Amino acid sequence: METLKYLLTPLRGASLILIVLFSFLLLLAAKGGLMGLPLALIVLSWFFKYGFALLDKVADGVSEPPVLSYEMVNPANESRPLGLLAIVGVFYITTGMLQSSLGSGPVTVLRAIGLLLVPAIIMIQALDGFVESLNPVRLLQIIVRVPDSYVLILALLAGAWWLATVLVSWLPSAELPFSIAIPMPDVVRVVILMYAWLASFAMIGGVLYVRRAELGFEPSHSPERAAEKAQRERQREIDILIDRIFAEWRGGAYGNAWRTIEKHLSSSPRPSEELQILFQRASQWPDQRLAHRLAQELIPQLLAARRTGDALNIARAQLQADVKFKPLKSDDTIKLIELARDAGDRRTARMLLAGFDERYEDDVARRIAGQLAQQLER
Repeated sequence: METLKYLLTPLRGASLILIVLFSFLLLLAAKGGLMGLPLALIVLSWFFKYGFALLDKVADGVSEPPVLSYEMVNPANESRPLGLLAIVGVFYITTGMLQSSLGSGPVTVLRAIGLLLVPAIIMIQALDGFVESLNPVRLLQIIVRVPDSYVLILALLAGAWWLATVLVSWLPSAELPFSIAIPMPDVVRVVILMYAWLASFAMIGGVLYVRRAELGFEPSHSPERAAEKAQRERQREIDILIDRIFAEWRGGAYGNAWRTIEKHLSSSPRPSEELQILFQRASQWPDQRLAHRLAQELIPQLLAARRTGDALNIARAQLQADVKFKPLKSDDTIKLIELARDAGDRRTARMLLAGFDERYEDDVARRIAGQLAQQLER
């Protein structure tokens, strides 16, 4: 149902201006008879090409309708309207040739089925091009993958054209101002029909965008691409930060390196995630002292987030690199000892207990550590 909002797209900005302008041009061409035929052909050609351009923009996740440009109306750049017209024309002629042998009833059914497949043909042209739109298996795949959205497209298209017909029949007779001999109902009729056509393409584009995962479609603008771009930018910033920290640490400026880390984390919207990334990168260095210090900051956060398994794994890894490693706070050390004990990892628990009294001055923690040491000796 999220695709319903795309029905309003042709009523905004460039699309609305184009509908009004092209409506007047078409009616002026109709008043000109044969002299107006070239104008009518040009306007219709541009309008149908604009429909596909609108579909592409909506399918790519762009909310604003496009402005008509030379690239859109250039036949070399946009041939899908002619392709769609050719498919419909060939299908109509072919079914007409079968009428003498099958009868009018079966031919009518075939044409109705073909009409129901038109949105799928347009979707395939947007996804894979003209040739694939001739593949009946590909058309059925589209319908099967998003059956509910496809039914919604058909229902809304039928409703839009029915509403256009009803509204036109209710319009009163009137003449346009400025002595232009074009009846007002004709203007509104063309405006409504043009809107219904563009709304149909916007709706199809909306389905392509909203159901992109099921259809295997990758639009230019989507939450996934935005997240991927943000992740690349974030990775680039992390790489620059790591290079700076590594240079300071290798040069012996340990205090500067840590202040750089603290400054970065204080300004980060996700300091916990950034801290984990820094720890993972520092863990790959030959000198593990910075990784130990980062682990001491990271373990309390993991314990507070109830990620006890991750906290215990980090503690194990740091103890393997340096048996003297301990968390900064006695409470965190006690918690890790209990976790290791409950997990049956008595070796890690004993390593964390080693030197507990010398490192921490908390009498309560010392008493608990003593009790844990007695439990581990059993």
